[in-house]
Amino acid sequence: MDNRNGGLWQGGAWEHPDREFADPPAVRIPAGAVRPARPVLRVRKQRRKWPWFAGLLALILIACLSVALLERYFTDRLLFRSWSWDGGPSYGEDHRPWEEALDDTPPSIPKADTGTGVTVTLLPARGEALSYAQIYDRALPSAVSIESVTGEGLSAGSGVVLTEDGYIITNAHVVAGARAVRVLLHDNRILPAKLVGFDAVEDLAVLKVEASGLVPACFGDSNDLRIGEPVAALGDSLGYRATFTDGIVSALDREVEVDNVSMTLIQTSAAINFGNSGGPLLNQYGQVMGINTIKIVTEDGSAEGLGFAIPSQRVKYVVDHLIAGEEVRAGIFGFTVSTVPLTGGGLELMEVEEDSDAWAKGLRAGDIILAANGQPVASIQDLTRLKLGLGAGDSVALTCERDGEQYIVDVELIEP
Repeated sequence: MDNRNGGLWQGGAWEHPDREFADPPAVRIPAGAVRPARPVLRVRKQRRKWPWFAGLLALILIACLSVALLERYFTDRLLFRSWSWDGGPSYGEDHRPWEEALDDTPPSIPKADTGTGVTVTLLPARGEALSYAQIYDRALPSAVSIESVTGEGLSAGSGVVLTEDGYIITNAHVVAGARAVRVLLHDNRILPAKLVGFDAVEDLAVLKVEASGLVPACFGDSNDLRIGEPVAALGDSLGYRATFTDGIVSALDREVEVDNVSMTLIQTSAAINFGNSGGPLLNQYGQVMGINTIKIVTEDGSAEGLGFAIPSQRVKYVVDHLIAGEEVRAGIFGFTVSTVPLTGGGLELMEVEEDSDAWAKGLRAGDIILAANGQPVASIQDLTRLKLGLGAGDSVALTCERDGEQYIVDVELIEP
């Protein structure tokens, strides 16, 4: 049975069932794991007598096709953003990146205009929580499949529609090094993509297709997430289009080091597999709260439910800068604070870097940070989440206390 609809494989990788997948999934498929067998329809046919030369011609064609398929099978390999954990240690210990470094080269595809004024809008949740079926129905029209042609062959991932005229968000590693990129829309249209912006460090890229009437995704504020809250991941797991998996928010503000770069991510138990990269992490209102990016596995394949997504606050900062044609600059405060809040509120400064703006503005160890941009600072997470929407050069108004007296100072973030 062909099992195709409009030339697209239903339930498998579109057009290329055995291609590679450039996602954050695991470092390897566990031993013994196999791809789901595709159903085969056996039909009895009456035998017909064919001339001997017709049979010979058919054998030659079959042999040529088999050689081509085998060459493709053995030359293509899975590309994905992954992590290997050396089994057993607590969080943050003895982790290492996958042995093969990921390509961080921007795709060599046509460029789209920047400076168009398009931005990501983060909206508060409204109405009642949805069922998983309702979340799927709401998010599906905004989910896309992405296929990249690289020097290694084909790689695939997922993406999210940002605007009705064709701006699309995905992971940078999905399109890195690509010579051509095309996007499969919900309505089965396949369109070539241009590059708006690319940032390998933040692992985000913005594409543009020539289209109209697309259904933009609704983005929520990742700062509103709570641990234990239901979430769902949507994407092309192993090439199976629009695969929907559910889970919870396992942790927030998780500091994860990927390719020697520290990222602040949402941890989720929702299954993230090959092909999920660039797809949305959805809350119970159907809003995009993050872009799925990596997964952690152990050496023996025993770890499950360790997926991570880039928070929507960071997505907004990076995507807005990419579309504006501006440089994305990661920023840090230039000081360290106690992880234990003080009884009366606030965090004590433990150390201030002398080359930081915080030092230049007079902050010193022992000072207490009470608020940032007018919002109380009750934990280190408050500063971490504030930083998600900022970059080097941006200022934060800190309300501090020293020897019982309060003062306010504007501090610029510096580059790491």
